[in-house]
Amino acid sequence: MSFAVPAGAPRARPSTVSLAVVLLFAAAAIEVISVVLSLLYAQKIADATKQIYDRAGVQTGNAGLTAGTTIEVVIGFIIIVILVLLGFFVGRGNQVARILTWVFGGIAFCCSLFAVGSTLFAQTIWDQARKTSTELPTWDEYQRIVYAQVPGWYRPVTTVLGILLIIAILLPIILLALPASHPYFRKQQSEWEPPAPGSGPGFGGGYQGPQPGQPGFGPPPQ
Repeated sequence: MSFAVPAGAPRARPSTVSLAVVLLFAAAAIEVISVVLSLLYAQKIADATKQIYDRAGVQTGNAGLTAGTTIEVVIGFIIIVILVLLGFFVGRGNQVARILTWVFGGIAFCCSLFAVGSTLFAQTIWDQARKTSTELPTWDEYQRIVYAQVPGWYRPVTTVLGILLIIAILLPIILLALPASHPYFRKQQSEWEPPAPGSGPGFGGGYQGPQPGQPGFGPPPQ
């Protein structure tokens, strides 16, 4: 008689996978903070920007400022949900979640990198806009007006959060691709296990012959 080890036996989670799960949840927490800050201050920035455009007689982009803030918040909530789900299922060794982490993580990484890059090059973009709309204020004046209604820590904090989000998304992609993570996502197969000694026929745990009270029990015929 042979036996098999159940396929659902618990597996030891590699440290690379555990760290990837922690980072995915950390990325979700960072995005939560970013969304909260957007809800508190992004609309004030959008309103101040709209007033600057109105005073300069620039009609393009005004109507889309508020909509852009709303879309940013909605996308932020979607990203939070996706990150939490990925962290949960990756922690359970789900191969599909691992693949989706690579796909979604790559897209989110590119978007986050673009957002941080656009912030760094915002002055260049503004100076280009002033060439066609000379009534627009200088970059320093624009910054003073727009951020007059928000705390002074808002800009450095949002920049740091953007950088941390990039790191928290990039590292799980790398960690889940390491060789140490591969076995945790392989489908478990039932493994043959040899029978224990004495469990087969002719041993104490196997066939014992007729017992008292059963047909065939008694001394052999003469």
